[in-house]
Amino acid sequence: MTDKVLLTGISGWIAKHIAIELLNSGYEVLGTVRSQNSLDETKKTLSEYISTDKLSFVELDLLKDDGWVEAAKDCKYIIHTASPYPMKSSRNREALVPAAKGGALRVLNAGIEANVEKIILTSSIVAMFKKPNRTNPYTFGESDWTDTDWSGSNDYTISKAKAEQAAWELMESKGLKDKLTVINPGGVFGDALDKKTNTSTSYVELFLKGKYPMAPNFGILISDVKDVARAHVLSIKNPKVNGRRLIIGSEVKKMLEVSKIMAEAFPKYAKKLPKKEMPNFVVKLISYLDSSVKIMLPDLGILMQTDTSYSEDLLGMKFKPAKESIVDAGNSVIRLGLV
Repeated sequence: MTDKVLLTGISGWIAKHIAIELLNSGYEVLGTVRSQNSLDETKKTLSEYISTDKLSFVELDLLKDDGWVEAAKDCKYIIHTASPYPMKSSRNREALVPAAKGGALRVLNAGIEANVEKIILTSSIVAMFKKPNRTNPYTFGESDWTDTDWSGSNDYTISKAKAEQAAWELMESKGLKDKLTVINPGGVFGDALDKKTNTSTSYVELFLKGKYPMAPNFGILISDVKDVARAHVLSIKNPKVNGRRLIIGSEVKKMLEVSKIMAEAFPKYAKKLPKKEMPNFVVKLISYLDSSVKIMLPDLGILMQTDTSYSEDLLGMKFKPAKESIVDAGNSVIRLGLV
């Protein structure tokens, strides 16, 4: 009998790649969507890349209890990717917590009741490195947690940190910590499968369109979307990653470095790409007009560092170089006609 995986939020960019990786690996996939429209669009996209014979869907809402236990009952494993990820920041710091934290607990409780063998949760490095009084450069790792009370934490980072913390607390309280593995990517770049908006690809699109005259003094760990997907699937039957938080990504790149990589790869767009770094005070001024920029403010000028070799060792894989992921993202944006 084929092992069945409940994949939440299958219409998401990372989740679609996970679905492909799962189906390629011989798993049966039950994907959750919020609407029939998402179902149709996701099935259409996935059918262009892989046979969907072992793929089915169910409409479920992270904010409602209905249906989660029933969906988990027939599944041996759960991969929970569904969580809100807006481009713009809200003034309500708790705005995303009900869907992120509440949704995670609904899914995990359903998995516990169904006695699934393993749960893989998609989190983020933003659940790890946001805190006051950081050194520069700032090094973070698996044991670090974001300070959700800090003014530099926004609605998205708070939702990711609280959702992941709640997941660990629940599993530990049930004596089931070893049934949980958490995947913590950085900025996810790479091959976009369709035109559905995702945050990382949106930044690449804005760069290529010339919307940034200068690059913010901001750096991020670059994670390849296919590496992130593969890490989820490899974690399912790998006892070495039980109870672990896995940071996925190869290198930290500043935005100006990202721009230079794209200028070299796409000379046609080189004139539109930023060639200088934007002074921090200018970024702060722009943030009053564009709330999407506010996410960067606490991290301006701070160079993050992290060692992901432990994740590579545990998973038995090598992460792609950042340049390759950035170029793949640029090629996707161009191929899909987004610029």
